[in-house]
Amino acid sequence: MSIFPRLGWITTCTLLTLLLSGCLMPQTDAARTALFTPTLFATATQTPVPPTLTATQTPTFTAIPSPTSTPEPAGCQKPPEDYTQVEVNNGWTINQRTLAMLTHAQELYGGEIEISGYAITQGSYHDNGSYSFGTHLGGGAVDLSVMRRGTYTVLWEEVEPLLRALRAAGFAAWLREYGEVYADSAIHIHAIAIGDRELSAAAQDQLTGPAGYFRGYSGLPFPDGGTPTPDRYGGPILCQWMIDLGYRDLR
Repeated sequence: MSIFPRLGWITTCTLLTLLLSGCLMPQTDAARTALFTPTLFATATQTPVPPTLTATQTPTFTAIPSPTSTPEPAGCQKPPEDYTQVEVNNGWTINQRTLAMLTHAQELYGGEIEISGYAITQGSYHDNGSYSFGTHLGGGAVDLSVMRRGTYTVLWEEVEPLLRALRAAGFAAWLREYGEVYADSAIHIHAIAIGDRELSAAAQDQLTGPAGYFRGYSGLPFPDGGTPTPDRYGGPILCQWMIDLGYRDLR
């Protein structure tokens, strides 16, 4: 029997024994450290990004105008600045500005008294002495009948609507009753065109003087120490064009 197979088997056993003994030998601390020491790897650190702030547009508000507490009175209409003198009923003279105001008042009134025609009983630029206190010496003054045409019948129901129309058209206007101006004076409406640049001083005084229309009075003179006569038909009508000329409610 050959010895070589036995030698091969012995060699194999020897190698196997050596390998097993190497695996079973206790490991040193150095070896363990080498095997289990963790390796640190650099990792990217994410930097937090702050949120982007978006500017918000502040809303804007458009102011809404509030309604005026003193609306323009009905019928207000600025008269034309035409001072051409014209002849009207019975040869009386007035200027075109006054005539335009009378025509506008007639439209507002709409009654039977023709205030731009037969009803004119005294015009402007006229001197009748002390009877009218000098109010008709310049422009803008007119007296109007309140009687039915061709009669002596007073149209009492027409007086107040006619006065309202005259005032809205731009006149300081009052009813002068029988004997109110002087003894036996006729009943009529006396009217002064507000803002007429040719008014006499006495007519202007009837607007803004102590007994004036804009102070709530009748425009009639009163004795020293006396009291002005109140306006029996309410206070003045104040249009914007009058305010623009400098007139105010002086009550």
